[in-house]
Amino acid sequence: MKTFIALTFLAVTVCASQAAVLQIDLLGKAGPGLISGNETNPITGSPGTGGEFLGGITFDNVSNLLTVNVAWGSTNGFTNLSGTASAGHIHLITVAGDPFNTAGSPTIDFTGNPNFVFNTSASAGSVTGSQVLTAAQATALDQRRLYINIHTQTNAAGEIRGNLVPEPSTFLALGLAGLGTFLRRRRA
Repeated sequence: MKTFIALTFLAVTVCASQAAVLQIDLLGKAGPGLISGNETNPITGSPGTGGEFLGGITFDNVSNLLTVNVAWGSTNGFTNLSGTASAGHIHLITVAGDPFNTAGSPTIDFTGNPNFVFNTSASAGSVTGSQVLTAAQATALDQRRLYINIHTQTNAAGEIRGNLVPEPSTFLALGLAGLGTFLRRRRA
């Protein structure tokens, strides 16, 4: 049994250090997705909801490429924002504490960024695109200190928010795949 535990630990460690495209979830203090309850400021009016679409959100841990596909509004199967999106960002939390209850400054702007298509529609809005993260941004992603925030004129501090959280199942799948490979090689 000790050998199995040691091999499992080794496999998870080795696989975690290898290249992987990780799935990223949107989560917050009020639940999954881009929702008003995840905001740190009070919301005015009837806020919308949003979430992942198309390929969702992924992160390549070798190239540091973050790919974002999120949408909001009734056309996309969510609810409409209180008005047209006035801005959209990925924010970086720099202080220690609970990342779901802390606000940070924008670190990636979707507005006017050639790496992203930012559709500001209240009823059919979306952000799609990819950008290479800096080392500091990649570390913040791993520590759950990045979040997407969509702003409107009515809710200038942000109307819908979701923290970027790597899926635990991604790491488990990598570890189990590595363990299987290790055991097959050992028997050969």
